[in-house]
Amino acid sequence: MRNILYAFLLVGTSLFLGSCSKDEDTDGPSIELINPEENQIVLTGNILKMTMSFKDGYGVRFYSYEIFHKDGIVPGEFTYKKEIEINVPANEFEITPSVTIPIFNKDSIPTATGDYILRVLAVDWYNNSNYVDRTFKIEPNIVTE
Repeated sequence: MRNILYAFLLVGTSLFLGSCSKDEDTDGPSIELINPEENQIVLTGNILKMTMSFKDGYGVRFYSYEIFHKDGIVPGEFTYKKEIEINVPANEFEITPSVTIPIFNKDSIPTATGDYILRVLAVDWYNNSNYVDRTFKIEPNIVTE
């Protein structure tokens, strides 16, 4: 009888402690947007160099970055989007992509200048997400002779 009582206490305590110590991830990955700097100016025809780092204790599963005009859809707006699916958990990493800012868009309209948003999104293996926005400026590259 005593062995049954001990077994019951051992199993009951294990179940109770196991259910209380469940560590469930509810936070999205942390994102650090190192470059471009806030309100950095990029001239049309030049390269926008980006540096971003991601960190999540359970691993980043997916990230994306996109560029769009702050005022919404405008004539000549430059847009760009890149999505990356990661097949194995990556807890911490840094990437340094770059994008050429065109002088003309695909319709041969000069690229719209002004404030643009770089939005970086990350999702972990528990589908928690987080994003960071950074404003930068596109200005025309005026060549003088």
